Order: sequence, then structure tokens, then C-alpha cells
Amino acid sequence: MSKQKYIVIIVLAGVVLASAEMIGFNFYQETENEAVVETQRQVEKEETKDASGIVETKVISAEMNPTQENIKAAKEAVDSLTESEKKRKLSHRITILIEEFNRNLKAKEETRLAELQGDINQAKVALGIDQAPSEEDVLEILHNMTHQKVRSEEKWGFVHINEVNLLAVKNVLLENPSFNQNIDMLSIVTDWLNNDFSNIVAEHNSIWKIKNGSVGKAYGILSTSEEATLVKEQFGVQQ
Repeated sequence: MSKQKYIVIIVLAGVVLASAEMIGFNFYQETENEAVVETQRQVEKEETKDASGIVETKVISAEMNPTQENIKAAKEAVDSLTESEKKRKLSHRITILIEEFNRNLKAKEETRLAELQGDINQAKVALGIDQAPSEEDVLEILHNMTHQKVRSEEKWGFVHINEVNLLAVKNVLLENPSFNQNIDMLSIVTDWLNNDFSNIVAEHNSIWKIKNGSVGKAYGILSTSEEATLVKEQFGVQQ
């Protein structure tokens, strides 16, 4: 064999070996990439499974103790899940739970209203909303109620936030739905009846603005002890 042919054979062999190595490397890379993708899929699957398990625990907790807070937390958790059969089933359970909760709440409210009707009628008289009340009358009452809880430089007028007074105002709002056009007073009173005062600073300032307030803007919420002192001073009762 000539030297030239020998060199050609060596070169060709080198090319073949290099090609084989490249093919092997590409195969290895593809296999490795597929393994990485599969691992990521498994991790995502496990994370989704863990998340849905945590959410279902919250739903079960709300079903066992159906408070407004528990139901809200469970619903928010279910809504955070990605679309799946699991989410649809949990959403259905939450819907049923909310409907049952609202039915029970309405029944309790009706029973409580019947028990307190005499007191509510007296409260309407005391608040001046027993005969032809106006939207301005109700706004003023709610404004003065907020003074029990908000922190502001100036406060004029106080109305005790208690169940009977709130039910009296709610009754008037239900009878006069047009009063809720400027601000949803019915929703505000309903929150307060449920002991939810988390938005009372904003609620005070919204009413204050409607009333063209210039001083006395609320900037915080009184502490429990501060409110108790105010209630004793203004209404002569222990908080």
C-alpha cells in the first residue's frame, strides 16, 4: 500500500471516529436533556400535588368550622390553584359551603332581629331615623360611629357602635336602597355587624369626604385600651 493511500485511510478513520463520538455525544446530550425535563415534570407534579393537598386541608377546616374568615381563606386558596379536576371539585365544595353558610347566617339574623325588634325600634327613635330619615341622617350616624375607633386630630359627635344601633341603621338602609348610591353603607354596616373594622379608616374618610370635611381626617385605628377609655367616657359603659 502506498504511503498516500495509507494517509487517506488514517484520515478517513479519524473522520469516522470523530463522527461516532459526535453522534454519541449528541445522543448523550439528548438523553440527559430528556432526563432533566422529566425530573422537572416530576418536581412540578409533586409541587402541584403538595399545593392541592394544603388547599384541601383549608377547605376541610372551613367545612368543619365555617366562619367567614375560614371560608374566605379556603376560597382564596382554591382560586390560587391552576385549572384542574381537583380545583373544580374543591371549588364546588366551597360553593356549597358558602350557600349553606349564608342560609344559616340569614336564619340567625332573622331570629336575632325578632328578639331585638323592640330595642331596634327604640334605637331608631334615639338616633332620629324612625320617621322619614334621609341619606344625610344615616351618613352622619355612621360618621359619628367611626369616631369610636379611628384616630384623628378632631372629632365631633359620637354614636356607640353596638349591635342594636347597627341593626337599626341596617333596617333603614334596607328600606331605602337609594341611600347606597354614593357609598355602599349597607356593606359597611354588615361588615361592622360581623366585627370587621379593618377598613374603618378608609370608610371614615370616604364619608368625611362626601360630607365635605376639611379637618379631622382619620389616619389610624385606636388601640383596644384607647377605645375602651373613649367608650366609657362617651357612653358610660365598659367596652
